[in-house]
Amino acid sequence: NTGMKNKVFYIFISLICLSLKVFADAYVPDFDTMQTYKCEIKETIYNQDNSISSENNIFRIFKLDDENSKLYLQKEPLSKVSYYGLDKIEFDMQSMTDDCIIMSHTIINRSSNEYSSNSVITYDNPIFGVRHSKSVGTCKIIN
Repeated sequence: NTGMKNKVFYIFISLICLSLKVFADAYVPDFDTMQTYKCEIKETIYNQDNSISSENNIFRIFKLDDENSKLYLQKEPLSKVSYYGLDKIEFDMQSMTDDCIIMSHTIINRSSNEYSSNSVITYDNPIFGVRHSKSVGTCKIIN
């Protein structure tokens, strides 16, 4: 009985040590050392017949982790980055609201500080159909 208790105790200790090693190797982003990139954007949303539905001025704040080639929207990691370089960053992003899903393909040209994005907007309510948007803007480092 004591031998079984010792065996369970050693297994438990081994699992704790193993889990500590796994978590010790986990990547923790240091946002304070990253460049902050603010993009001022003009978004035009088009109806299915290509008439303009709305025009919006928006901005996005990105954190650039050049050392690890990672991109964050605010502090949310963007996982579908297809290209990350000093010349440009290209990524896909999906966002959801209460009434639609937005799928975007975005390119940030770091050489010219230009932002461009094309999106497909699928609404829950079929009356709105599927719309698309085009966004253009400029970005600058703010820290």
